[in-house]
Amino acid sequence: MLHKEDFAVIKALEQRGVYLKDIAADLGVHPKTVSRALRRGSAPERARPPVGSKLDLYKPTVDRLLAEGVWNAVVVWREIQAQGYTGKLTILREYIEPKRVLRASKATVRFETAPGEQLQSDWGEIVTEIAGQPTPVCFIVNELGYSRRFHFWCTESQDAEHTYEGLIRSFEYFGV
Repeated sequence: MLHKEDFAVIKALEQRGVYLKDIAADLGVHPKTVSRALRRGSAPERARPPVGSKLDLYKPTVDRLLAEGVWNAVVVWREIQAQGYTGKLTILREYIEPKRVLRASKATVRFETAPGEQLQSDWGEIVTEIAGQPTPVCFIVNELGYSRRFHFWCTESQDAEHTYEGLIRSFEYFGV
């Protein structure tokens, strides 16, 4: 469908002597669309007025629930369904999505410890290619709770002996 801007382009190009098929190719429409627009003398009028959404009657309820801190679309959907809403969840989600930036963010309190009080130790494993063979490689990451400094060490096993060795190496690295 042509818009007013498209018609302005058609008119300008036609006045400069550009062929209708070339104008149509530029706009991505059929040449008959271009010739009809020139005969009509304007862009086509919108055939029908915009139709309302099934959600329109329930938007005040949705807005009230959002203001109360209910941001789960399924919970809101069930609430308005109880009031007679017959639309789909997708329509509701599309209505709520742009409003999410208005939601008050929750402050996260970081768990703090004094220096030397806490260390977090985590194991992981990946398979990588060594000398052309897939080889499992275990790794330990030790992170200090206060400074968030960490030490990373790879080994061949996640047993108690290697856990102890990983901790010893981390303490040496941290200067403890």
